[in-house]
Amino acid sequence: MTEDQKKKIREAAATHGGKLPCAAAFALSRELGASLKEIGEFCNKENIRIKNCQLGCFP
Repeated sequence: MTEDQKKKIREAAATHGGKLPCAAAFALSRELGASLKEIGEFCNKENIRIKNCQLGCFP
């Protein structure tokens, strides 16, 4: 994952109080060309919680 991708994920989480809505994770996946797994793993490392999970992908 590039630094630019990481920055965009951090910025998206910051606009939602440090938590990334599941819908935003899906949108970022499409926009950044990163898999949901990559986004989830990055969020775990950065202690960014994913909220309002739609499909149970992010516990």
